[in-house]
Amino acid sequence: MKRNWMITLLVHIFEGANIAVILLLWLSAAVTYLSPEQFPKLSLLSLVFPVFLFSDLAFVAFWLIFKAKRVWIPLVGLATCFSFVRDYMPFNLSSEPADSAMTVLSFNTHGFGGAEAYDGDGQNLVVRYLAATDADIICLQETYSEALRKTLSDSLEPKGYHEASHKGLSLYSRLPVISFEELTYPTLNNSGFLAYLLWRSDTILLINNHFESNHFSPEIRQKYVDALEQTANANRHATADSLIGEVKPLLRLMAEAAPMRAAQTDIIDSIVTTWLPRPVILCGDFNDTPVSYTHRVLTRHLTSAFRQSGNGLGRTFREKGFPVRIDHILFSGQHWSSHKTHVDQSMTLSDHSPISTILSPKSGK
Repeated sequence: MKRNWMITLLVHIFEGANIAVILLLWLSAAVTYLSPEQFPKLSLLSLVFPVFLFSDLAFVAFWLIFKAKRVWIPLVGLATCFSFVRDYMPFNLSSEPADSAMTVLSFNTHGFGGAEAYDGDGQNLVVRYLAATDADIICLQETYSEALRKTLSDSLEPKGYHEASHKGLSLYSRLPVISFEELTYPTLNNSGFLAYLLWRSDTILLINNHFESNHFSPEIRQKYVDALEQTANANRHATADSLIGEVKPLLRLMAEAAPMRAAQTDIIDSIVTTWLPRPVILCGDFNDTPVSYTHRVLTRHLTSAFRQSGNGLGRTFREKGFPVRIDHILFSGQHWSSHKTHVDQSMTLSDHSPISTILSPKSGK
């Protein structure tokens, strides 16, 4: 009798813990509906969405092993925020694109990889990588070197590419560039531009954007990574306290940058909705995860390529301790469907990985 009472108590305790995880999961998703301009610190709760997601998934396994009748609890939690789960970690079956499809690539080159990105002959390996790609539209961020941009342009021009650049952003497109204009929005040092591309008998609005960075200094990043490693290895309260201490400066900087990204997001969303229902492609370094105000607002009218045809986490930011996908390709879903969206982890010369997708025109488009 006593043993049965103890088992019942433990079941109730784990039920309560599971419900608490679900409530926190819902909260971390719900804050994406709040503008960081009004709630900058509260908006950071979306960053812990994966913590509660994987905790709820762990409860699925736990209940299946120990009390299968209770597995409905974590499943309800997952089902009620399934759209956010799909944004964060989709799983899709592979599909073949149409013959008339085009490939779009977005890549933050981190200054073409910096001083380490050269071979023995003095050739820049990031430029070589991009020159070898067969993408029809290449959107690049942090391409500050005019000389390297020209080298890349000289390599791609014979293949029929047209080039446009502005403040560290570059576009190389097989589609003719009809016109080009810079984006005007509040920013410290990031930027964006609009390019109008001729596509069949219509015009694509192509937006290449680098949303406001969080401005982590190398010193702040390194202290955080060191504290993370110490905590993982030592498992002591002292190292955990050290990690918390190093996280605080990161959170402060993110809370300062979030309102600026929100303002930029609202401006771009207005541009997109004004142009629709004509075709739109938006890509770049968003500096925000798939569960964020930025991503939620922009995917109200546009489709995420990774959600539709990517798989898994799709981490694009390579910095240790930051397992996130912050580079995105969005498009007007009434014009295209995406196939084989892929993050190329083999490119290790930047702090970002390139993301690419294949867009097939829908029938009648």
